This record gives sequence, C-alpha cells and structure tokens, in this order.
Amino acid sequence: MTDTPAQPEIGTMVYDASHDRIGRVMSYLSGHIWLRPPGGGREWTALPDEVRPISASESLRHRVAEANRRARQQRHALS
Repeated sequence: MTDTPAQPEIGTMVYDASHDRIGRVMSYLSGHIWLRPPGGGREWTALPDEVRPISASESLRHRVAEANRRARQQRHALS
C-alpha cells in the first residue's frame, strides 16, 4: 500500500495550491503536471504534490467567475 495519491487524469480540472489557480491537466512531463486555465490561455507547470482534483461545483463556480470576468472586460472595452 502506498501513500502517494493517484495522478489526476488528463482533462481533469484541478486546484494548484502553489499558484492558487484552477487548471485542466494537459500533460505530464519530467515530474511536472502541465495545466491550462479553464477558459484557455497559457499553460503552466505544477508539482504533483501541489494539485488536487476539484469537485463539479468548484469547477462550475470558477467557470462562472471566468465568464463574468470576460463579460466585464468586454463592457469596459466598449465604453
């Protein structure tokens, strides 16, 4: 029996505690997890010990917050 948690599957939404961000697991390379923001954008790396899967409600909350942020930016750009 091991104490090491299983790595999240590619495509899983996770919380990266080291960057205080939510991201989708894109790949594993050289002991790091590559993550991308839910709305797309630049990928970043995290250590496996620093990430945890998030629940569906956490994922929804962050997607709504991101949609609201984009809407505010668009309104500001139009004014």
